[in-house]
Amino acid sequence: MSQSESPIVLDDRLLAVASLVRGPVVADIGTDHALLPRYLLQEGIAQRVIAVEKNEAPWAIASANLQGFEAEVRLGDGFDMLEPGEVDCASVCGMGGWLIASLLSRDPKRLPPRLVLQANRDTPLLRVWATESGYHLVDEQMATGFWNFTVLALERREEKDPAYLGLDRDLALEFGPHLLKRRDPVLRRDVEERERYFRNTRAVGVHRLLSRAKDLLEI
Repeated sequence: MSQSESPIVLDDRLLAVASLVRGPVVADIGTDHALLPRYLLQEGIAQRVIAVEKNEAPWAIASANLQGFEAEVRLGDGFDMLEPGEVDCASVCGMGGWLIASLLSRDPKRLPPRLVLQANRDTPLLRVWATESGYHLVDEQMATGFWNFTVLALERREEKDPAYLGLDRDLALEFGPHLLKRRDPVLRRDVEERERYFRNTRAVGVHRLLSRAKDLLEI
């Protein structure tokens, strides 16, 4: 079996990301070892991938992992390495929410019409960014791992995002409108875990938000 035929096994986090990727040409920003791009190509989810990595050591590994595929690995920082309109979709995974938001805000004309984002923390910041930047939150998935990960799928659209209709805005930004509406089982467990963690604290605002989430999730 050649290297290009060797199957890639992704963890639940990256599988959730892959499930939300759409479009023939996909960019993976901060690709690390390019496991996600290789999976997208092997599974026929993408026809071509541009992987971007700013650190030389993982860039070299990513280049080796994508050898023989319809892929290009670029050494550089974020969306600066893409031309406007070059890709249909881009994924950004495994960073903090503040960092992802800063990458997205730096040069908006380079952003594709669809984004798939997974932050290790501060996910609500990305929901806020989307509402302020002309992107709809079209889907959300949660996956378990070292902690619970949330993956957001965004699409650029003109009208107001309907995902938040009928929901308390603060609650929806914190926990995710799609996850709340379908009473996602991973979110239910996550809310219960958060409540146990904060039970003996005086974080009044957190307690109120968790209580409202429990009511909506019927916990």
